[in-house]
Amino acid sequence: MTLKLESMSTAKTLADLRLQIGEPVRVEIRVPRAKFTAKLLGYAENGGIMISAPPLKTAAPTLTNEGNLASLRLISGNRICSFTSKILKLYDQPFSYWLLEYPETIELKRIRGHSRIPVNLSGSIDDYDEMAEREGLPAGALCVDISIDGACLQLPYALGSVGDRFYLTTRLQINDIDQVLLVPVELRNIRSSQGEGSSLFNHGVKFLDLDEDTRLIITAFVYQQFLVETGHLDQTGQEL
Repeated sequence: MTLKLESMSTAKTLADLRLQIGEPVRVEIRVPRAKFTAKLLGYAENGGIMISAPPLKTAAPTLTNEGNLASLRLISGNRICSFTSKILKLYDQPFSYWLLEYPETIELKRIRGHSRIPVNLSGSIDDYDEMAEREGLPAGALCVDISIDGACLQLPYALGSVGDRFYLTTRLQINDIDQVLLVPVELRNIRSSQGEGSSLFNHGVKFLDLDEDTRLIITAFVYQQFLVETGHLDQTGQEL
């Protein structure tokens, strides 16, 4: 499953979004090709946009010229805002920053709350009832996508029937912190798919009875993976 976004028809301007100064902005220069993450320093409606200059470790500072086009992408609440702007000035005093043309149009996409983010997490499934002795449990499973409400678990056989409950154990890495996740889940659907030389079964599960700390951990992980998918962070959760 892939990340799902909903396009929004809008007449909003950049100023209408009430963007926060210091927010990360993903910048892509087409010619010469370069990508980096900057910070939003300021903007004036129908005037211009100020962003921090790219770090010296990228080629962008030496290769980019005034007049080049830049594609910018940032997150405002539960929306992704994208637009293309011309680089008007490159300043290095009193600090390094770029002045860009104020965009006439912007594209907004809403992040759907139930969107599942693709992942590749090893986990374990055990029975919800400690006294039960269900055959084949505990079992190893591969978590192939996750949302704040549930996940998709891949196994070589069907675990049980819709409505059955289990415990899922997996490990989430949020930035450089490892978190062991142990959550009750309910099986909502099962569908078969063809793997490498064998059949696989994808199990859609819903998280149950999450305490506040666990919900915060899952939300933080999903949001981090979303930023990875949209190009704001690298695969380790670090800023690009």
